Amino acid sequence: MKRLITTIALATMIATAAIAQQPRRMGPPPPDLDRFLGLSADQKTQIDALHQSMRTTLDPLFEQRHAAEEQLHALVETANPDPTAVGKQFLAVRAIDEQIKAAHDANEQKVAALLTADQRVKFEAFNAARHMGPPPPR
Repeated sequence: MKRLITTIALATMIATAAIAQQPRRMGPPPPDLDRFLGLSADQKTQIDALHQSMRTTLDPLFEQRHAAEEQLHALVETANPDPTAVGKQFLAVRAIDEQIKAAHDANEQKVAALLTADQRVKFEAFNAARHMGPPPPR
């Protein structure tokens, strides 16, 4: 009984961590960002191409992540979850998350390389604010 409770607690913690680490899907920058950065038509075209390329890379990763996450939930929901199998599957989901993050980071670097020094400062500020999350409720 004690092992069952420990296994369920471990599985719950792992599943909770997996859900909390879900990456956000990133599309092209919002239209206001174009004006905020003062992008030229050529920059907009190049950035749109970068985002399309990133989408081609990310779509299969998101499908893999979804399948891996379903496997994780299936492992957790069994009558007697195997902590080793659950842990390995959690790490598989996390590895896909790392690939998604690497693709996002690489894309941000490519976008930044297309910007002027002033635009880059604004872009970095935009990204910093975006990664902070929403403001606290009042």
